[in-house]
Amino acid sequence: MKKNGIIFGLVVVLGMVAFFLVTRNSSSSIKRELRDFAVEDTASIDRVFMVTKDNRQVILNRVGDHWTVNEKYKARQDAIDILLKTLNRIRIKSPVSNSMLDNSIKMLATRNTKVEVYHKNKLIKTIYVGGPTQYQMGNFMMLEGSSVPFVVNIPGFTGYLSTRFFIEETGWRSTEIFDYNFNDIKSVSIEDPQDPKGSFRVESPQVGRYEVTSPTGAQLPNKMDTVAVRYYISKFEKLNFEFFADSTSLTVRDSLKTAAPLKILTLEDRTGKSTKLITWRRPANGKLDPDGNPLVWDNERMWALLDGESWVVVQYYVFNSIFVNFDYFATPVN
Repeated sequence: MKKNGIIFGLVVVLGMVAFFLVTRNSSSSIKRELRDFAVEDTASIDRVFMVTKDNRQVILNRVGDHWTVNEKYKARQDAIDILLKTLNRIRIKSPVSNSMLDNSIKMLATRNTKVEVYHKNKLIKTIYVGGPTQYQMGNFMMLEGSSVPFVVNIPGFTGYLSTRFFIEETGWRSTEIFDYNFNDIKSVSIEDPQDPKGSFRVESPQVGRYEVTSPTGAQLPNKMDTVAVRYYISKFEKLNFEFFADSTSLTVRDSLKTAAPLKILTLEDRTGKSTKLITWRRPANGKLDPDGNPLVWDNERMWALLDGESWVVVQYYVFNSIFVNFDYFATPVN
């Protein structure tokens, strides 16, 4: 009995030694730099370039306190934060099994997103991001210079990561229209094609001075209400649209361009930069009023064209307080 116990113990010990040697050899046979996917110091990252096999690409750059998309637009900070956290937290979950090895290599060779990470114009890491595993608990990934793919995930996170490495420009772009410090705004004008008498221009020729004029030459019914003017300008410190509408058909876009706009908003800052937003009514598409009657026009959202190139959707809830009329700036009569 004692002899059997000794033999059993010896078998256990030998098994543990064999396991250690196998795992040590399998891991040490792959250089650390070819399996080290994470970027430890994401604060040092100032550029990320991503490109797919069909040459769709996006460039993200850190510029001061924010990021830009394709060197043209301000980026969504929440999307940037998720990307940087992903680059910091990804870990190898497991090597690719022998049965999946050939398929995963072929997949990474034909269908991947190449992710290049830079610091001060120096390439510090290149990752090839492939598709999810069979049970979507990780992604196949491979580092530049390696011929060995791995299953990579974020410990504690359930799901796959490839959706965080997306290419679509509008997905990265901020929904911000205006984001100004109060004193940086020089002028705001609203043109109302439906009611020209309601059109106006609010101007601050210098900090602390304000003027309100009408393009029709009309005069305010009472003296200008400086408090109302200051409150109005403050609304442009943070103003967003709801979502991009670039998928809107060309037919709809062309018809809008020939239709009379609802309102035309133009803001100029003290650097001379001008931002223009043109809005149009949007068909109700089956919406009903509170009494159950069909609406002709959407009572919640409008089409809008931002700076002549980006089609977006904006909410009346956000813009009703912006689309006031000329008399809004007159001192109330007691």
